[in-house]
Amino acid sequence: MEAVLGLMVILLGLSHGVETHCDGRQDGTQCYGALGGTVDIQLMDSTSEIAGYNLLKNSLVILVVRNNSVIFNTIAHRSLLFPSNGTFRINNLSRNDSGDYTLQTFESDGRSSGMWTLQLFIQAPVSSVLLVSECLSQGERKVSCSSEGGDSPQYSWTLDGRTLTDAEFLSVNNEDNIIILKQHISGHLVCSVKNNVNSVSKEQKISACGVGTYCDGRQDGAQCYGALGGTVDIQLIDSISEIPRYDLLKNSLVILAVRRKKVIYNTIAHRSLFFPSNGKFRINNLSRNDSGDYILQTFDSDGRLSGERTLQLFIQAPVTSVLLVSECQFLGQRRVSCSSEGGDSPQYSWTLDGRTLTDAELSSGNNESNIITLKQHISGDLVCSVRNNVSDVSKEQSICTCDISLPICGLRAVVVIVLLIGISIYFTWKKKKNEKAEASAVPQTEFPENSVLMVEMRSSAT
Repeated sequence: MEAVLGLMVILLGLSHGVETHCDGRQDGTQCYGALGGTVDIQLMDSTSEIAGYNLLKNSLVILVVRNNSVIFNTIAHRSLLFPSNGTFRINNLSRNDSGDYTLQTFESDGRSSGMWTLQLFIQAPVSSVLLVSECLSQGERKVSCSSEGGDSPQYSWTLDGRTLTDAEFLSVNNEDNIIILKQHISGHLVCSVKNNVNSVSKEQKISACGVGTYCDGRQDGAQCYGALGGTVDIQLIDSISEIPRYDLLKNSLVILAVRRKKVIYNTIAHRSLFFPSNGKFRINNLSRNDSGDYILQTFDSDGRLSGERTLQLFIQAPVTSVLLVSECQFLGQRRVSCSSEGGDSPQYSWTLDGRTLTDAELSSGNNESNIITLKQHISGDLVCSVRNNVSDVSKEQSICTCDISLPICGLRAVVVIVLLIGISIYFTWKKKKNEKAEASAVPQTEFPENSVLMVEMRSSAT
């Protein structure tokens, strides 16, 4: 009964370990097992026709089998041989199980009939994955991926079920454990961590980071802009070292009070930060309600008002991804429309091959319209840029000139294809012609009885 209970405990413990399989029937095979787990090594197809074999680890015999009976096994307490399919299972793997394993087979008379070697590597499996992300100053997002334990981990990323592209990375690549995504990237981000024995992954829904902006509010009447959901740094004063007291009011209500370099009152302390060293006030996670008039009041040591200035803060939704749609119209003109998702008060501008579009190239619209019509024969790399006071994005598209019935780019492709077909036909014809000429040039030594040449020879002989 105790033996049965002990076996159950062992099996329950193994059920939590990682199981791997290795085909060791080829000489030089590399096998991997998970630390604490189980590995099944396929030593041979079947043992029924093999009189005997030994399994050595680092030149020391660990398993001896004769006539399908195990007569010696140094790790019998945690291993099992399956004679029916030639598989050797090792449980509860440890680092010491790594090494070179050699299988020696023998004939019935004891002569060696074969020998091959495999390498077994024990790796700690990767376990739970942790994803940590944070927004950077310009709206980028830094994401780090880490797992508990795991030897030689390898990382890969997907976004909404597809591999991340280089266009979405600001730095590093798809195989690093820390990535920095560009602005406006959002969706279901998955980090997968694997090694040779297992793999795990972690998913996190990420949203586009708020854009960071800066405003110099040291001049009275300054206008500042912040991005909805983003961060704004407002420079209130140069230094507070000589100012014993000041208050910041929004729409006539005090929201920040500082006395001798110490903040004693802040109504939005959960999402703002004041830097006494440089007089900068940072507001995070901006909302529409943060728009308004802000007044900075300074006081002398006697509590008398020594100065006052006002700034206006405007909160705008940043412009996001841009969509370009173009189509050919009558008489070879091309209509192009530019649109972006969201964004307050978007402003548009166009460039062609790196320069501003000119009126001579436009049939309608202008360089600040979101819909333009290009004249005939205009082609190149067209870029639409969309911006407002807090962000800017752009989209590029290579355009061809339009013909009345067929775009020139398509017409050129047709011409090239027809030309290639023509060349191919010409060389095929010339090859057949040469072969025919070569055949006619070969001298004929035998002639049919009724050929023209034989008739003429007979006529001349008479």
